[in-house]
Order: sequence, then C-alpha cells, then structure tokens
Amino acid sequence: MHYRHLRVAELIKEALGVILLEELRDPDLQGFISISEVEVSPDLKRARIYYRVQGGEEEWAKAARGFKRARKFIRHLLAENLYLKYVPEIEFHPDRRPESIEKLDQIFEKLHERKDSETS
Repeated sequence: MHYRHLRVAELIKEALGVILLEELRDPDLQGFISISEVEVSPDLKRARIYYRVQGGEEEWAKAARGFKRARKFIRHLLAENLYLKYVPEIEFHPDRRPESIEKLDQIFEKLHERKDSETS
C-alpha cells in the first residue's frame, strides 16, 4: 500500500508553517494562524489545508480573505520549497473543531501508526 500522499501532506504542512512565519507579508495572514491538518488526495492533485486562528470572528474572516487572495502565491512558494514533480492544487478551509476533538484525533492517529508499525 502506498502512503506517498501522507508524506506529501506532512511536507506541505511543514513548509506552510515556514511560509506563514517567514515569507508572507499579507496583513490578513499576520495573526496567530496555524496549519492543523493537510489532506492530499491519493493522486497528489489536490490538497485541502485546514487552519486554525487564535481570536474572534474578525480574525477568522481576515484569515479566510488572506488565504483566498494568497492561494496562488502560496502554491508558488510551495513549488519553490518542495522538490516535487507536481505541486497539488490547494484549497484552504477553517478548522473550527474544538481542541479536545483535535487532541483525540492525534491520539487515535498515533495509535493507528503504532498498530501499523507492529503489523509491518
């Protein structure tokens, strides 16, 4: 079974963290924004990027505007930073899950990884 899309998702998540901190100058993307999850399709053509914003509704709205405006530029930066044959089309989605659910997801993911490594 191939897990390339999972590795690509992790690479994109790491690169986006750096891009948000160091390369973007958009005022709408200057708050406390973090990338919570990246899902890449198995064919590597599309990536759904989920972000969290610290703050109220105004900060969420600013982040949504900023990501919409900067989507193509961010994809260009990903292409420069990742050595991939093809950089997926990206779309940004707010992640409004309560943090407790996110922590449970992380626990389940670690348990799943442990189970996979034991069966390998």
